[in-house]
Amino acid sequence: MACAASLSPERAKTELGHRLFYDADLSLDGSMSCATCHEQRHAFSDGNPTHPGVTDEQGIRNVPSLANVGLFHSLTWTDQHVTSLERQIFIPLSGNHPVEMGMTDMAELNQRLSANSCYRALFSIAFPESAMDMKHFSTALAAFERTLVSNHAVWDQPDHEETSEQKRGEMLFFGQGKCSVCHNPPLFMDHHFHVLGKRKDGPIRTPSLRNVEVTAPYLHDGSAATLAAAIQAHPNTDALSDTEIASITAFLSLLTDQTFLSRQDFALPAEQCPVRIAQ
Repeated sequence: MACAASLSPERAKTELGHRLFYDADLSLDGSMSCATCHEQRHAFSDGNPTHPGVTDEQGIRNVPSLANVGLFHSLTWTDQHVTSLERQIFIPLSGNHPVEMGMTDMAELNQRLSANSCYRALFSIAFPESAMDMKHFSTALAAFERTLVSNHAVWDQPDHEETSEQKRGEMLFFGQGKCSVCHNPPLFMDHHFHVLGKRKDGPIRTPSLRNVEVTAPYLHDGSAATLAAAIQAHPNTDALSDTEIASITAFLSLLTDQTFLSRQDFALPAEQCPVRIAQ
């Protein structure tokens, strides 16, 4: 039990989720945490086309950014029915197509997490009437993910300045390029699923372009190494010149939120537990 708790239940829940997010004990062999694939410097995406799981089976989808994920209507690239963060967490945790974290034994996982004295202390505050189990641990993880709000980019500032190239890119983005048909503010996404040109992967959810400057490579399979290549992959942009695409890219740099990429309350948590633990 925690002594003299200074955290509210909601704060304790978020703090528990924060620590779980960085805990490799959630994976089968203790080698992967959520943060292994969702790195803050990449706006909680990965920086690789796909990421192999604990069995070294190569991933099939590019790791999406978690910026503003609590506002998304659906949470995977291809399944519009996954709408709950609490449910989505179990896909990388124990899914097998492909294997990511490889943890299918929930009893074993619960035993590991329950052995952590800080987790026990935080859990007792966050869920005072409940026994420790993965349902509540997933609730805590989801609570932390909902704090990952990015809304302090240059573009968000009412008096921000733009270069002439960024202004041209903005006009193209909202005009001739038709980018904003699917990528509309404030999240720069439409929450819908679309077929990309002649690709045979089926409808793919529109990604948010928030912090897109730091989330390369792009597209659901990570096949576009650069932002210019990602723009060229969309049929609406066939008529754009390389110079115009470069201007759109310059405009999109205004969506980078440096505060979000560096906030300490999103980073690896301190080792010391934030509440006192009874001996």
